[in-house]
Amino acid sequence: MSKIKVLDDHLTNMIAAGEVVERPAGIIKELIENSIDANASEIEIRIEEGGMNLIEVKDNGDGMSKDDLVLAFNRHSTSKISTANDLNAISSFGFRGEALPSIASVTHLSATSHDGSAGHVIEFNHGERIHFARIARNKGTSIRINQLFLKTPARLKHIKSIQYETSIITDTIQKFSLAHPDIAFSFYNENKLNFRSFGNGDLKEAFHRIYGNAISKDSIEFETSNYDFKISGVMALPMHSRSNRNAINLFINDRMIRFPKVQRAVSDAYRRHMPSDRFPIVVMNIEVDPQLVDVNVHPSKWEVRLSKDKVLIELILNYFESRLSEEMRPQRMVFKEKEIVEQQSFKEDLLNERIFPAEVEEASALPASFSSFERKEENELPQVDKETSFIEVETLKEEIIEKVESESGKIEPLKVLSQMSGKYILAQGDLGLYIIDQHAAMERIRYEYYQDRLLDQNHPEQMLLMPHVIEGRKSLVGRIDEVNAVLKQFQIELDVLDEDSLILRSMPMWMKEKELNEFLTEVLDGFEDEKNISEEDFRSLGLATLACHSSVRFNEYLSMPEMIALVEDLRACRQAYHCPHGRPTFLSVEHTQLIKEFKR
Repeated sequence: MSKIKVLDDHLTNMIAAGEVVERPAGIIKELIENSIDANASEIEIRIEEGGMNLIEVKDNGDGMSKDDLVLAFNRHSTSKISTANDLNAISSFGFRGEALPSIASVTHLSATSHDGSAGHVIEFNHGERIHFARIARNKGTSIRINQLFLKTPARLKHIKSIQYETSIITDTIQKFSLAHPDIAFSFYNENKLNFRSFGNGDLKEAFHRIYGNAISKDSIEFETSNYDFKISGVMALPMHSRSNRNAINLFINDRMIRFPKVQRAVSDAYRRHMPSDRFPIVVMNIEVDPQLVDVNVHPSKWEVRLSKDKVLIELILNYFESRLSEEMRPQRMVFKEKEIVEQQSFKEDLLNERIFPAEVEEASALPASFSSFERKEENELPQVDKETSFIEVETLKEEIIEKVESESGKIEPLKVLSQMSGKYILAQGDLGLYIIDQHAAMERIRYEYYQDRLLDQNHPEQMLLMPHVIEGRKSLVGRIDEVNAVLKQFQIELDVLDEDSLILRSMPMWMKEKELNEFLTEVLDGFEDEKNISEEDFRSLGLATLACHSSVRFNEYLSMPEMIALVEDLRACRQAYHCPHGRPTFLSVEHTQLIKEFKR
C-alpha cells in the first residue's frame, strides 16, 4: 500500500495559511494589496481585539463578477498573471493566488463584491463554503473576517497581546499610506478612528500625519536616478532619529519590502551626522524595471531579490551624503506646548480638510499620541543638564528663519556670554541663544584638524627613544600587513616582535604620545572585534578617537579667551553641526520662542 498521499484542497490551504497568515497584520496586508490591484481610491479597515475578533477591509475598486468571486477562493486562482513569462516582470501586488483561500481556511469569512453590473456575497466557515447569493451594494469589494485561528490553536497561542497586534496593524497601514499617498486610508480600531490619510497624492502630507509637525518641518523631499534605478521620497534631517531601523521605510515599485542591505546603506549615509546607536527616519521608493527584481521569494512577499543591488547602494550613499551636507541646519529648541493647544490644532487640521463634524468628534477621542498627528517616543531627546531639563529638543514650529552665513562658516557670528556648569558655553547671535556642548564642539574642531593632517602626508616623523611594545595581540600578528595598510594613512607602521606582541619604533610629529597610545588601542580593538571592517571605517574611527582624547573635557572650566577661541574655531569648521560620533555640537533657542514664553 502506498504511503504517499495527495492532500486534499482544504489541508493544503491550511498549510499555505501558515506562511501567508502569520498574524492579523498579514491578512490586512494581503487584502489591501488586492484592493490596490483593483484600482481602489478609498480603503477602509476596521478591527476588533487586535484583529482576532474582527477584520474588515472595504474598497471602492473594480469589484468582481459572480464567477470571479467564486474562483477567487480557489487555490492558485489569480487575475494577475497567466504565463511563466509574467513571473519575470510582476507589476501587480498579488500574483500567487494563495491569500484568499488560505485566509478562508482558518477563519469565518464573508466577501461581498459589485463589479458595476451586479453584486454578490460568498461566505466560508474555515474552508467550507456555506452561502452564496446576490445582494445590493455599491461598486467595490468588502471582506469581513471573524474567528481568526479559532480552529488552529498552535498558531493562536503564539499571537501576542491585543495592543501589540494593533500596533503592527497600524504600522502596516501607515506604510501603505506612505507608498500610496493617492489612496485615502481610514483605520478604525474598536469603532474609533485611529488613523486617516486623505489620498491627495501629497507624500509630504502623508509623512506629516504619521511622524508629526516637528519632524516633517525638518524633512526634505528627494529624487535622483541613474541608468537602472530611480529613488524618491522624504528624508528627515539627522536631529530626528529612532532607536531601531523600523523608521527606514522601503518600497520597490510602490511595494513595501524588507531589504537589510539598503537599510544599512541609508544608515551609513547618515553615520557622520548621527550617533552609531541611532537610526534615521526615511521614506524611499525605488523604481526599477520589474525584470530586475524577483518578488516571488516568500508567500508573504516582504522579501525580494534584486539584480545590480550594488549600483543601487552606491547611488543611495553618494546622493544622501551630499544632500545631508547641503541641508544641515542648527538644531533648535522650543518649550513644550500644552496638550490642549495640540488638540485644538488637530481639530483645526481636520476642519481644514473639510471633514464632517461627526468625524471631528471621533478624532477628538483619539489617544494622546495621535491628537496632533505627532508621534513622540520616550527617550528620543538628547540629554541636557538638570538646570535646563524643562527644555525639549524639537524644531521651530512657527517661523522658518533664514540662517545667517558668514565668510568663515555656516554659523552666524556669536558673542560668548559665559560657561554653564563647566559643560556648556552660552553665546548670543542674531537668531537667539546658542548652547554649545564644549566637548562635542572641540571634538569636531580636532577631527577636522586631524583630517587635514591625514591628507598632508609630508609631516616629519620622530624615532622613539623607547620603542612602544604592544602585548597580547596574538590574533593580529598574522594580519600585520592588513593592519599596516590602515595605519599607513596615519604615518604609523608596526612590526612583529614575537608570537603575541607588536612593536612601534616611530611616530608622526603631529601626534602626541598619549594620543598615540589611545589611538592604537582603539584601532587594534576594532580589528579584533570586526573581521571585515572597511579601511574608511577604520580611518573614521581613528580620527574620532584622536579628536576625542585631545579635546577639552565635559566638566572642565574654561577662561573667556579659551571659550571665544573654541567658538570661532567651531564656526570655521566645514561641518560644524555634529561631532564625529554624530551628537549635536550646539542647540539654539530662537528669539521668537523666548518672546512667546515671556508673554511679550
